[in-house]
Amino acid sequence: MVLPAAAILIAGVVVLLGLLIYRVSHPEPSPEPVNPTHYSLPALEVSIPAGGENRLPAWWIPGLKGAPGIILAPGYGMSRSDAMSLAAALHEKGYNILVYSQRGCGPAPASASTLGLREAGDMAQAVRLIQDRPEGDRARLGIWGVDIGALAALRTAASFPEVLAIVADSPYESESDFFACLLADDFGLGSRILSSICYQAFRLTQVFNGSLSSRKLPVKELSGRAILFIKGENRKNLAELTNAIYDQIQPQKEMISFKAARVRAMSGEELMAYDRQVANFFSLNLR
Repeated sequence: MVLPAAAILIAGVVVLLGLLIYRVSHPEPSPEPVNPTHYSLPALEVSIPAGGENRLPAWWIPGLKGAPGIILAPGYGMSRSDAMSLAAALHEKGYNILVYSQRGCGPAPASASTLGLREAGDMAQAVRLIQDRPEGDRARLGIWGVDIGALAALRTAASFPEVLAIVADSPYESESDFFACLLADDFGLGSRILSSICYQAFRLTQVFNGSLSSRKLPVKELSGRAILFIKGENRKNLAELTNAIYDQIQPQKEMISFKAARVRAMSGEELMAYDRQVANFFSLNLR
């Protein structure tokens, strides 16, 4: 009687872990209610290699000939549409823009999110794509990213000295921290022990795609870049993680706090103020 009961208990735990891991790595599909045409922007539909046959959908929005290029990487559970107002504000200043959705995100994601384990590799491909475009200046680039996109931006910039300015909205240092935030915020599971167990199980699911180990934030390699950190009252757990990264970076850094960090479907004066701050930062640091 004991063995069958133990087997049922173990099976139940495995199923529960599997469901949590699947839900975290597969956020709800996020629609794209607006596209560049809604802002009267010229655009090309392009894609970014993401391993194997997977490709991430992107919009290339050309600006002035020879102007710097800026990558816009919306975060977890977001789509390209969530960056379009910012893209319009930056395009007005002449920048060349590449907007793409993270793996596991968008209206019809082709793969699961890895919470940062592979997203920096995706962004490196985005940097190469924007450098290969003839319209822009391949030696002067900027990146804006939210949560997963922010972590990818910081890691990728360390390998590309051409990335001179970075806006990191709600970044975190390790995938395990973000996993814990998602469990707490989305499922109300604040237990650190449960989070640790779930994350280790999640890492095991990544063995077969080469994403088992995460990388420490390359603080020294980022010391010469202009970095704007953004935190929001609506994402308190991530705001604490953002503070921790901010304290490590020297010396060209800024921090601003909004009532709301970037999330889906922002609108009104709140969105305009956010876009204005980011656009001004790039204007000052990526002339």
